[in-house]
Amino acid sequence: MQSSLHQCMGAAATLVRQRSKARMHAQHTVASCLVFLLVLTLTPSGCIPTKNKTTPQTQASYQLHYQLGINHLAEGQTPQAIKELLAAQAIQPNNADIEHALGLAYQRKGLYDEAISQYKKALSLDPKLTEAVNNLGTAYLAKGSYDDAIAQFQKCLADPSYSTPEKAAYNLGVAYFNKKDLDKAIEYYEKAILVKEDLPEALYNLAYCHEEKKDLAKATELYKKAIAAEPSFKEAYYRLGIIFTQREEYATALEMMNKIREIDKDDPAACFHAGSLLLKLGRVPEGLKLLNTLAKQDPESQWGKDALAQIQLVNKPTSQMQSGK
Repeated sequence: MQSSLHQCMGAAATLVRQRSKARMHAQHTVASCLVFLLVLTLTPSGCIPTKNKTTPQTQASYQLHYQLGINHLAEGQTPQAIKELLAAQAIQPNNADIEHALGLAYQRKGLYDEAISQYKKALSLDPKLTEAVNNLGTAYLAKGSYDDAIAQFQKCLADPSYSTPEKAAYNLGVAYFNKKDLDKAIEYYEKAILVKEDLPEALYNLAYCHEEKKDLAKATELYKKAIAAEPSFKEAYYRLGIIFTQREEYATALEMMNKIREIDKDDPAACFHAGSLLLKLGRVPEGLKLLNTLAKQDPESQWGKDALAQIQLVNKPTSQMQSGK
């Protein structure tokens, strides 16, 4: 299961999450970088800006290749998308939309330098394409160039015509989190929520920052708000489960882990913690059954190994008694 989000938002895309913290699979990095990743709704805006003379046939060919490229991106078929977008680029070599879309495609493949080059080319053709500025920031963020990323996101916030300032504010929160500046991260996550109060990713990440600062009451409140905004938010249930476990409120913690299992019954982290919590609550047969299932399903995973260790720990006193030790 994934339990942290501190990744950035790209223009017009779908949610992708990465793992969060140490043993709970938490990596507060932006290795993939795009929370809303590359499921484009881009279409050529108005007429096609070009110095080349076009015929109706070449215009139709351009539109076909471009739209096929966008469709392939939406379907996760990045190589095919690049092929079609390059074909469109050959017909319209000075088109900001194509360069931007190619940047998104290269970024999806993890080719961040190529993506940066494409975004810069798009912006040289259309300096008002603020979504390309935001996505340029996400590419820098993916490379770990946090100050360069921050500079781009600040440009987005400074543009009064930018239609999704919550994305830029959120991305600034991600950048500052990765710079280990929790106060600045909190500041920008709060700005994102001011623009869009039901933004679950910002609520979650803001909660996590407060959890890192040991303000568990505030973190709990914000995780609950994230769940209210997105009822299937497994990561938020997970963090609540961890907090309630730390408070020794085991029954409530178990409720949180079972909420995850309602969404994904085989989620290994939720199964492990639910089994462990059942043991703490004295419901040993239920706990052992759940842990046994997990250990058998995926014995080589860390969760499977941890489940086996828990089972052995519970059975150890019995085996010692039987051996007379």
